Amino acid sequence: MANGVRLSPMVQAADVQLIPLVPNLALPRRASPKVRDAVPAGYGVQEQCLPFTAAAGLGLIVPSPIAWGYCRTVDVPNGVRAFRSPVDGAIDRRDWVFYVHDNPRCLFIGNAYRIESDDQSAALEPGISFFDRADQQELFKLHLPYIWRTAPEVDTLFTPLVNRASPAGVGLLAGLVETHWYANPVNLVARVGDWPIHVAEGDDIAQAILIARNQRRPEAQVAASHSRAARDAVKAWREWHAHHARNRSAYKVLARSHQ
Repeated sequence: MANGVRLSPMVQAADVQLIPLVPNLALPRRASPKVRDAVPAGYGVQEQCLPFTAAAGLGLIVPSPIAWGYCRTVDVPNGVRAFRSPVDGAIDRRDWVFYVHDNPRCLFIGNAYRIESDDQSAALEPGISFFDRADQQELFKLHLPYIWRTAPEVDTLFTPLVNRASPAGVGLLAGLVETHWYANPVNLVARVGDWPIHVAEGDDIAQAILIARNQRRPEAQVAASHSRAARDAVKAWREWHAHHARNRSAYKVLARSHQ
């Protein structure tokens, strides 16, 4: 049990259970295939492309749990805590700093969450932390103060937002976590450079996509040109072009028929 929330005995394969470690968080939500409020009229907009919208609607959208950023000292907003990486050998950009905004509602003060447990003890989880290797000083971690649980043999791929604009400057790296058993809050890894980053609490910053573990390392098998698979594929390809000549939205129609 964490923060008064008990894990269910079984998480369904298509679901994720989130266990918040602090209250009042901006939490992940189901991704939507809709990526902008106003869609221009006329044929050919990206929202008419099923692969585009299907990809955008995968998994969950992960919002930033805190307000934070990285910028020149002269551009640091008022009322925040600014700091540099404390690691020896960190990138020396004397006029660039990270900053975080305290949020007592989610027990986040001074770049740390205060995580309380049933026995009245407390632990600290950072908001932003750093790598201690000299060759990774351009990277940092944004901690998500909740634990993910997926069904056995189901992992979670954390990626940059799919087909959506992310907050300016956030260079997120992808990471695959075995959320069936991983007991620590997930840390999103991002890269800094000579550009500013300003993220508000609740800004969408990542996408989480469920992947069955047995599908992580597929083999590509090439069909021989004389095989039945090849002949059937060529036949289907010709039929596809015939469908598309009659209806430019043939892919959507055919996809619905297969579902």
